Amino acid sequence: MALVILNQPIPHSDTPLFPALWQRATYKLCVDGGGNQLYSFGKRTGTLDKYIPDVVVGDLDSLEAGPRAFYSSKGSVIQHYSDQDSTDFMKSLKYLDTGLRAGQDPKKCVVVVFGGINGRLDHTLHALKVLVNEHTNRDILVISTENLTFVLPEGKSKIEVNKEVDGPTCGILPLAGEAVLTTSGLRWNLDHFPSTFEGLMSTSNIIDDPEVYIETSRPVVWTSEFRPM
Repeated sequence: MALVILNQPIPHSDTPLFPALWQRATYKLCVDGGGNQLYSFGKRTGTLDKYIPDVVVGDLDSLEAGPRAFYSSKGSVIQHYSDQDSTDFMKSLKYLDTGLRAGQDPKKCVVVVFGGINGRLDHTLHALKVLVNEHTNRDILVISTENLTFVLPEGKSKIEVNKEVDGPTCGILPLAGEAVLTTSGLRWNLDHFPSTFEGLMSTSNIIDDPEVYIETSRPVVWTSEFRPM
């Protein structure tokens, strides 16, 4: 698993979500100003030396001098990409494609993005665009203390729900064009329902069953309320 940390605050609370993700991750990447956020989190929690990323990647216009010097001294790679036609989030995926570990295929590695679906609206929309564009190349989950978001491919999918942390609210977003949807396991199920961004969408739905089945004619974004323990 690769953990990608975007430039959004890492909450300091009793929720062990971020430490748990960090512990499970094989690769840890900060995306430009995400290095500032990780550094700030480490200072607030007294754990600076515990959270050292493998790499800080991007055009590095947001990375502050203090975090840059600290992580560099701890062995983190500071990778600058000058390409202005791709965002820092896209640059992090480019870096993953070079492979952080010899002999491993980075595209077989699940990418968990911390943050991204909160904060600035343009950043949120871009994160959703990257999810849709990249879904055939790799599995990407965007996770926060409020939401869990990922792409369901064309065809049939099953979502196993842990009701202690998932839901109850959810939505299915047809961001790749009109999708004809059939579902089961939701409060308001759909039966060959044509869904478009300009027209009708299934938002503020409710997860009723521990397994949700969705059939779609095009890739769609699934998002659910997330309550990490």
